[in-house]
Amino acid sequence: MSHQYSHTSSRFPARIQTNAAVYRLQRRQIHVHLLPSGSPLLRRMDPQLLIVFAILGLTVTLIVTEAFRIDVVAILAMLSLVWAGSITPEQARSGFSSNAVFAIIAVMIMGRGLYKSGITERIASFILQIAGAGRRQIISTVSVTVGLMSGLMQNLGAAALFLPVMTGISKREQISISSLLMPMGFAALLGGTLTMVGTSSLIVLNDLLTARGLSTFGLFSVFPIGLVLLIVGVGYFSLLGPYVLPSKREESDTTSPGQKLLNVWGLSDSIYTFQIPGGSDLIGKSAEESRMGANYNINLLEVYDDEQSDYDIWREIRFQKQQKIVVQGQEGDVEAFKSTYGLELTEEEDKSDLGSSGGYIEVVIPARSSLVGKTLRDVPLRDTYNAQVVLFFSESEVVEKGWADRVIQAGDTMVLHAKWESLEFFRQSENFITVTPLEYEPKHPEKAWLSVGSFAGAIGLVLALDLSISIGFLTGAIAMILGGVLTIEEAYRSVEWKVVFLIAGLIPIGIAMEESGAASVIAQTLAALVQGVHPFLILFSLGLLMTFFSLVMSNVAATVLMAPLVLEMAGTIDLTAQVLVLQVGLCAANSFILPTHHVNALLMTPGGYRVPDYLRAGSALSLIFVLVTTTMLYLFYL
Repeated sequence: MSHQYSHTSSRFPARIQTNAAVYRLQRRQIHVHLLPSGSPLLRRMDPQLLIVFAILGLTVTLIVTEAFRIDVVAILAMLSLVWAGSITPEQARSGFSSNAVFAIIAVMIMGRGLYKSGITERIASFILQIAGAGRRQIISTVSVTVGLMSGLMQNLGAAALFLPVMTGISKREQISISSLLMPMGFAALLGGTLTMVGTSSLIVLNDLLTARGLSTFGLFSVFPIGLVLLIVGVGYFSLLGPYVLPSKREESDTTSPGQKLLNVWGLSDSIYTFQIPGGSDLIGKSAEESRMGANYNINLLEVYDDEQSDYDIWREIRFQKQQKIVVQGQEGDVEAFKSTYGLELTEEEDKSDLGSSGGYIEVVIPARSSLVGKTLRDVPLRDTYNAQVVLFFSESEVVEKGWADRVIQAGDTMVLHAKWESLEFFRQSENFITVTPLEYEPKHPEKAWLSVGSFAGAIGLVLALDLSISIGFLTGAIAMILGGVLTIEEAYRSVEWKVVFLIAGLIPIGIAMEESGAASVIAQTLAALVQGVHPFLILFSLGLLMTFFSLVMSNVAATVLMAPLVLEMAGTIDLTAQVLVLQVGLCAANSFILPTHHVNALLMTPGGYRVPDYLRAGSALSLIFVLVTTTMLYLFYL
């Protein structure tokens, strides 16, 4: 006789229902038909089943081979399912109105707000103080932090918070962003298994057990398994990161526009970083009193130390012991300055264009500029505009000395180092034509508490009230906009639409697998195959199946599909129902192989990742994930 599981209402607290697919439990029945004893392995496939399997296979093939962009493949898959009659147009459009799509739009906006208020830079500085400058230490520290956060909040929120943080660390430490984001994102997924509210599949698992009148799991029932998974994940990237992450390919992407400008003009070789030792005559003097410009023809670009990364060089500051100063000038002039004040050359890079208060810009003097016919001495760039000339190009040659008294002509080119606000002035002024793009956004540090409050409030709404993650996060995003952290235009620009269309296009595939019975056929086939097999192999096979489901359908939908099936299986095999359903809930979060999970999709574009990158790094980790959960459950939970 065929058994049927039906559930139309949820008795699990609504305040922790934070995944899109949970509402489907509450709005429509979900049926799982088990194979009757003695029946054929598979029920006779109708044409619609074959069509869904064919479209699924083709979609996975196109994603893996990258024959088209992944978001284009997702939209093609969605349209193909409609054309084939596998889903209705309303179901196809449901992806764009899903909880996941609105949640990811909201976290992109809030991430930009946290960046603009300077919060992410503060977090990055704090992490660097704790972890140091090494890539391995940074990855481990961030992964542990994000993983622990994911245990008590949605992994998407944890990943969104640290995305701009990792971008800032990448630029500041000149570490490839592709070697940082994937370990952070994977740690967010792993950390979700620390508690029963960390990932949506475990949340709905307790809901299903409650509906059947069975005992549920406590908040920290899975903590030992989740902790081992997080430790293994951190160790995996610490040991194998250089071999599985695409760090070399993205190395050049960390170069800032200002640094590229310096490289083009060959100015990188004329920039030096010195440390002021104790006893130096430079201690206590200002830049003007040191006569570095007047006597040595060199420019001061940056002053910083181990505690304060950037001093405002445009105001009169006095040099202190152990400070590091960045200067630019000809080798002979710099050497003379170094010898005069007994400075120590360091190996550190120029940081003046890597997140500090200043940067570089290349400008050309147009014929109608009011500067034509004047000298640089007549144009008080430093006093009026907080800017200084680091290169002067006139009459097809670089002018190395005597800039101050050089008459400016139409067509002259200058490279300026200035405060960001001043660089914006040069871009808008009719006296200059800017050649290089100015990638600068004004920040609002005074809005820091508002941005933090909006983000924390969004998390609080999701956890404490009867709100979905999309509504909670959109509330936080609009709070930042209304509070002036960022404008609505900036909010629109912060959305990565490739990710939005990717997720919206893939959601209907999971719907089609449920509606056509394709997922049920696969699950029933496994149930028939594992009869009489060793319990360890049953758990392992179940973990592999859930890993596959997590790549092509919602983890909640996969859990709803499989949980009733394995509860029925528990009566015929030597495994308890609790162990089987825990394997279902845990391995539904095993989504590392393809960028189909919303966390992976969020990081794909910023990290410059391609599908083969996920396959290379995620395949081994997915197998390790199943091995760890299977072993832990078999040894300690039976």
